[in-house]
Amino acid sequence: MNCYRHQSIPAVGLCKTCFKAVCPECAADVGNGLACKGACEEKVLELNEMWDRSAKIYGVGKHKSRIPSSGVLLWLLLSCAFWFVFGYNYYRSDEIDYGTLAMAIVFTAGLGIAYFSARRTGLKC
Repeated sequence: MNCYRHQSIPAVGLCKTCFKAVCPECAADVGNGLACKGACEEKVLELNEMWDRSAKIYGVGKHKSRIPSSGVLLWLLLSCAFWFVFGYNYYRSDEIDYGTLAMAIVFTAGLGIAYFSARRTGLKC
C-alpha cells in the first residue's frame, strides 16, 4: 500500500480519522495513532481525548472503580429514603402506611435490578 499523496512512496500506516494511507513525510504521530500532517491532527487528538473520557465514564481499563454506578446510587438513596419514611411513620403512629411501604418495596426492587444490570454489563455510569 502506498501513500495517498505520494503514490510512489510506501505507507507506514493509516490516518486514524480519514483512514488514508500515509508515508513518513505525511504522517504525524499524535501519541496514540497516526494522523495526516496538517489536516487530521486535531481531529485525532480530539478522538483520543474522547476515548479517554469514555474509559473514565464507563470505568474500563485502568479506570476501573469499585464505586457503584450513579444509577445504582440513586436507587439506593431513594430506597433508603422511603424505608426511613415508612419506619418513621410506623414509629410515630403505630400504623402501617401501605403507600409508603409499597414505594419502599418498588425502589428496593429497582435497586436490585439496577445493581445486577450494572454488574452484568460492566457499565459504571
